[in-house]
Amino acid sequence: MTDAAAPLSTLPEATRAAVRALLLAELTAAGRRARAAGCPPDVLTSVFDARSRSLEDGC
Repeated sequence: MTDAAAPLSTLPEATRAAVRALLLAELTAAGRRARAAGCPPDVLTSVFDARSRSLEDGC
C-alpha cells in the first residue's frame, strides 16, 4: 500500500502551480481528443464529474 499524498496546502507554491498547469494541459488535451472522436462536450464533462466524485469518495 502506498502512503497518502501530501495535502495540497503543504506543497510549495511552485509545485502547486506546476500541478495546476499539468492538470489543465491534460484536461485540454482530453477535450481535444474527445471532440476529434465525436464525443459531445456534455459527455466528457459527465465523465470528469464522475471521476472527481469517485476520488472524493476515496474509490
